[in-house]
Amino acid sequence: MMLNALARTPERRHQPREAANVPCTVNWSGLYEFATIKNMSIYGAQLEGFVFPRAGTPVTIVVNQVELCASIIWADGEKCGVLLEHDVDPAAFIREHSIRPLGHDLPPACTITHLLPRGVC
Repeated sequence: MMLNALARTPERRHQPREAANVPCTVNWSGLYEFATIKNMSIYGAQLEGFVFPRAGTPVTIVVNQVELCASIIWADGEKCGVLLEHDVDPAAFIREHSIRPLGHDLPPACTITHLLPRGVC
């Protein structure tokens, strides 16, 4: 009997990922680069933005003066995965630090009802 060579392998992650778009700074070995957290789980995250250092490199991810210590566990061009040193609630972290937090709508659009003549303030 022949097995399907294209059969999907089971997901190895034990915790679900939350989609994100959180700007951050990645620090390592006295260097830094800007990146974006693209998704996050309780134990790790995927970053995107520059050619990351090799797997095994310890990094500090900084978001709004919050520092997350992590290690790069895989790197592929301008993407990498990190293992966080401490558990993080991904939904709460993303909600607090996203450009537009998840679960929040945009403020209602305003309507201009009156214009002053130029030079009058």
